[in-house]
Amino acid sequence: MFVKEHFNKEYVAENNINLNSFTPRDSSCYFFIRAIEDGMKLINFPKDSVKNSYYEVIFLTQGDSVVNENLIEINQCAGQIRFCPPGKIVSVKKISDDVEGVYCLFDDEFINRYAGETNLLKSFSFFDLDAISVLTLSNDQITFFKTILIHINNLYQKDYELNKSIICSYFVSLFKECSLNYSKVMSEESKLSSAERISQSFVRLVNKYYLTKRDLSEYAHMLNITPKHLAKCVKQTTNQTPTDFIFQMLILEAKVLLKETDLTISEIAFSLSFDDDAYFNRFFKNITGMTPNNYRKSVK
Repeated sequence: MFVKEHFNKEYVAENNINLNSFTPRDSSCYFFIRAIEDGMKLINFPKDSVKNSYYEVIFLTQGDSVVNENLIEINQCAGQIRFCPPGKIVSVKKISDDVEGVYCLFDDEFINRYAGETNLLKSFSFFDLDAISVLTLSNDQITFFKTILIHINNLYQKDYELNKSIICSYFVSLFKECSLNYSKVMSEESKLSSAERISQSFVRLVNKYYLTKRDLSEYAHMLNITPKHLAKCVKQTTNQTPTDFIFQMLILEAKVLLKETDLTISEIAFSLSFDDDAYFNRFFKNITGMTPNNYRKSVK
């Protein structure tokens, strides 16, 4: 779906590019890497919301980008690396013309099989759905990461089948180094005001639990504060209510399901835990101004 919807068909045709090289070679154990500047020629930006199927790592050595991950806007610049796990809804709002770097996609099975350790990715906090997803690297790390990722790309292009285990080993090493940085990132939150910390923590929790938790008291309990205090902090720092964030996330998920799947409206309503499709229809129309069916027709 992504290749069909977002790739530059004229560029693909003019350069006789085989699109099969961009899609999974197996149902699992998937890995792909490419220079961002090459990908810029292939993909039409800005890119509308797509739900991630794979783990995604983006490292910028030049330029900048603006990306929405669920409800959080992320500004990534040169010298930063971004981690995005499966399940996040991502839209690319802006990419500078001079952008350079590396992006890669992979699944659990690729790391598990070639690292020889099950669930290894779950040990890296930056891959959590509620994590701060961008790390700023030191100058020495930028040089090191750039060298390693270029080498991985060369190994991939030269003989992927032969070099799978080596590629995996390099990536695991990079993740372990990044995990040392992540504790520093979390400590930066201590510089925020109490209301800002609570607000940011709440939004990250919504990113993770919006499909199963809609009651404000559930989020307040996870943050060890009262619902009233949570509502006050979120309103003070964002000028929105906590319920606004939960509803926005549900609408974002609904739009992705309407666009990317052939599920019926009733099936989508059920997957989003609505009591019936009539209630879901009213909810969707009240927020977007159109019915789910009309939205689906407009994007198809």
